[in-house]
Amino acid sequence: MATWNSSNTTTTAQSESHTATVPLANGWIHQPDGRGTLDIIKSCLLTVFLCSWSAICLNVPPPARHRWSFLQLKFNWMIFTIFFPEVVVALAAEQWESACQSVNDFQNLGYPQWTMRHAFFADMGGFHLQSPGFPAFPVDGQQLVYLVEREHISYPHVDQDTIRDKNKADGFARLISLTQMTWFSVECIARAIQQLPMSTFELSTIAFIFCSLNMFFFWFHKPLDVEVPIILRSETRIADILVEAGDRAREPYKTTPLDFLGPPERKTSIIALCKYGLGVIFGFGQEPANRPIKTFVNSRTTPYRGTTIREMLYGIAFEVVYFGIHLTGWNFAFPTSTERLLWRVASCQLLGLLLFYLAIITVFTYFYRSIARALFGRDATSMLGVADVCPRWVMFLAFYSVIVAYGTARTYILVEAFVSLRALPLDAYTSVDWANFIPHV
Repeated sequence: MATWNSSNTTTTAQSESHTATVPLANGWIHQPDGRGTLDIIKSCLLTVFLCSWSAICLNVPPPARHRWSFLQLKFNWMIFTIFFPEVVVALAAEQWESACQSVNDFQNLGYPQWTMRHAFFADMGGFHLQSPGFPAFPVDGQQLVYLVEREHISYPHVDQDTIRDKNKADGFARLISLTQMTWFSVECIARAIQQLPMSTFELSTIAFIFCSLNMFFFWFHKPLDVEVPIILRSETRIADILVEAGDRAREPYKTTPLDFLGPPERKTSIIALCKYGLGVIFGFGQEPANRPIKTFVNSRTTPYRGTTIREMLYGIAFEVVYFGIHLTGWNFAFPTSTERLLWRVASCQLLGLLLFYLAIITVFTYFYRSIARALFGRDATSMLGVADVCPRWVMFLAFYSVIVAYGTARTYILVEAFVSLRALPLDAYTSVDWANFIPHV
């Protein structure tokens, strides 16, 4: 049992569903014999940092980008992941689906040696096309299939070892993170078995671990921190490729000359509307102005055959479990009854916004044409097509309201998880008695 300074006092927190009072230890608790405040903070922060840093797999940066700017970009994405881990999981899931479709397409062309690692490497901008008289630009898996099928380039005979060699501490970094995640989870499970209370900081960390495990799964084959692409040289001029493509390649390109091979508007996608909304408010996911681009933006997903119903159901189940984890803190002991009430409100608000978002996705996915005609008197070809015909100020107001509501609740969850450490139940500082799990006479 941890010891408390004489300056620390104990108070009581009254639970709405319990008549007994819960003694709380106020202030900073030292850990000479058990665990203290610093132990909780170190364990949670270390777990969150390792998960967010090693799980994030960014695309290949522009050739001229400095190493420090790449680290800054990754740090920015780490902060974004801490606030919106479910969004990053959805991005990873669609990138995984795109890689699966790429592998299937190359196998149909007679190249079974094209693996998930190759597909991820291509979709993250690992291959750049160099044509006569035209600057090199990145090509994704779908575009490579087109170029190889029409013999504009030879099949890129790049083995997995070459791609793995460009990987930066892939296996080692993820092994350390998985070890920490496993130990943290086992300790929390053991505390639950021995009926020892946890802090809301630990509960939020468990939710983050759940998201990180999904990221690790979907990005398992995606190389980590690749900085130098592989150049694929073609003897065919870009102009000849566009002429051969016909009418679909006549429109001016926005990113690369192979934009005409980009994914069409998908009829089924959980993340598409979210990315659209973030783009309306923050410009999230927009392509650079320079043409052709030198790298793919990290929010880019290209499952050009869409997302299957099975995958959408998995995404819904994931979101419900993730937001449901916060609800398990419903009857936790908080420093004040107001903080407990706000935690409950924020948790319900996050879950309610999720259900509202899923309802909007369902309605607009199947009734987008009727909605566009009824509201705006115009035709739409997809869910995002309805957003395109909607007045800009209406879209901004709608997405801004949702993002503010979500951001407020999410920020409170994160802040309260930390500040509630100022007063925890006495048993929260009791270490797990591992001897009780060892069979003995």
